[in-house]
Amino acid sequence: MTHKSVYLLSTALLLLNIKVVLAEPTLKDPQSASPVERSLTNSVKWLRTSKEYKFLTESIYARASKSLAEKALPATPWTVVMDVDETILDNSAYQKNLDLTGGSFHPTTWAEWIEEEDADLVPGVAEFIQVLFEKGGLLTMVTNRDRAQDDHTWANLLKLGIPVTEQNTCLIGRAKEDKAKIDGIEIINDKDLRRQAVTNGNASCYSTSGKRHSNFPKAEIIMQVGDNIEDFVGVTQHDADVKSLIKKADSEYILLPNPMYGSW
Repeated sequence: MTHKSVYLLSTALLLLNIKVVLAEPTLKDPQSASPVERSLTNSVKWLRTSKEYKFLTESIYARASKSLAEKALPATPWTVVMDVDETILDNSAYQKNLDLTGGSFHPTTWAEWIEEEDADLVPGVAEFIQVLFEKGGLLTMVTNRDRAQDDHTWANLLKLGIPVTEQNTCLIGRAKEDKAKIDGIEIINDKDLRRQAVTNGNASCYSTSGKRHSNFPKAEIIMQVGDNIEDFVGVTQHDADVKSLIKKADSEYILLPNPMYGSW
């Protein structure tokens, strides 16, 4: 064999080896033909399987219900403002799928998940909402789901037995103006504009007719419930005064655990 033949053969084998190496699946290649076994992150596994999570959410909502039952309630319309995701609806099944497929949050897959209307309830929330309605209160849901998705949120709640109606509940998804109106003075975070609309009596609430309505009465906000510090009026993650907020814990500010994601 000539030196030239040896060189050509060596080159061919080298290229073949490179090709084989490049074709091997890796953990960084979720689209590989050969799937790589993955496991849940600790945060998702804890929320979905631990008894601690259920203990925390049910006890938090039990204390909130007790506080609501003992409050001196206004004679005029009043409301409790609640976040939706990880406060009312449990989306850990979406997070689980991301873990097992090696994916990460994306607006497209999130929208698809919302359209499935298959989220579960956070443990304890149904009983709290029942107390709220029994006491004559109104439910306001201020969510950072896109406003165009409100119909799917509403349907998901009804499917789970939450008795929302256009008379007892105002659902307000996020619109572009919610961020655009932040001025650092009156509007601090992207839910403040919607909370302000509720107290002013001009909230744009979801309607099953397909057209939003502003028939929700002007209401005093007596309690705020969420899984994020920014679910409270005038608060940001950066500037939150935790000691001040804690003084109103259980009575005005109700915070649920969510280790999966947040403004942090």
